Amino acid sequence: MPSNSETPPESPRDPGSWGIYTGTGRPRSTPPAWPEPPGWRSFGGGPDLPPPPAEDPYASVVLGDGAEPLPPAPDEVARVNAALYLRRPLLVTGGPGTGKSTLAHRIARELGLGRVLRWHVTSLSTLREGLYADEGRLGPLGTAFLPHRAPRVLLIDQLDRAEIALPEDLCTVLTAGGFTVPGGAERVATDDDPAATVSLRGGEVRCHAFPIMVVTSTGTRDLPFDLVRRCVRLRMDRPDAGALRAMAAARFPPDTPGSPAADVVQAFLDRAADTEGPVVERLLDALQLSATGVLRSLADGDGFRSAVDTLWAWTAPEEP
Repeated sequence: MPSNSETPPESPRDPGSWGIYTGTGRPRSTPPAWPEPPGWRSFGGGPDLPPPPAEDPYASVVLGDGAEPLPPAPDEVARVNAALYLRRPLLVTGGPGTGKSTLAHRIARELGLGRVLRWHVTSLSTLREGLYADEGRLGPLGTAFLPHRAPRVLLIDQLDRAEIALPEDLCTVLTAGGFTVPGGAERVATDDDPAATVSLRGGEVRCHAFPIMVVTSTGTRDLPFDLVRRCVRLRMDRPDAGALRAMAAARFPPDTPGSPAADVVQAFLDRAADTEGPVVERLLDALQLSATGVLRSLADGDGFRSAVDTLWAWTAPEEP
């Protein structure tokens, strides 16, 4: 036991006291020192390829410019770091608009991991589609397994939309850490740059440490237990008022011309507190209409609360 004069060490349960991911969404000034993977999650791929494209135009669409930090969610930070250290997929569930797919871009931006690979799953998607196309190009899943010094980030979006065969087939690749290209091709294009090619040894694509996979599910269909047990699970809840204010500041910095007035944000928060359902898209819509002057004209003297109520009614699903 420490004496009264001693400061006890930080609890390892505090997500701020361990790990390389902080959850703010702000790029780090220096690249993180990546932990070595567990022996059972190291797959012997190599040699390392050049870094992937750093530019990710879609990141600014979903995150803003990244100048304003987001308030970190302790459970999210802890579970993301667990997935990074264990090199396991992160299975993210939650309702629409809770930021499940955005998380992949936040991880990539903060840790400097370059462009996010995205695989949007449909009811017709197959494992082959994610791995390799007949024209000699790796799909997003196949590209993620190429060896790099730092892991790639892959978003597998709405996996529960797929037929049951895809999640079950995916388990095989997750266990193997790679695959062999049909026909043993020695050079292939990638999902990043179809005009360039990379060399393969014996037609094999294999990572040396597992990529960062963010697998999202809306919960409309149960995923097979064999897949779920291989993942670190995270449920994302509706953003609270602090997170929504940070999102507003990230998109429309308060001191810039055309920035929405504080009463617009507060009117939206008041409305959101009384209503169920996704809020992020509606917040961004309200901010955009305010920045362009439309929302002020909608208020027409009745105040912003009335205008925000009108916007909410326009975007809410119709009653059956």
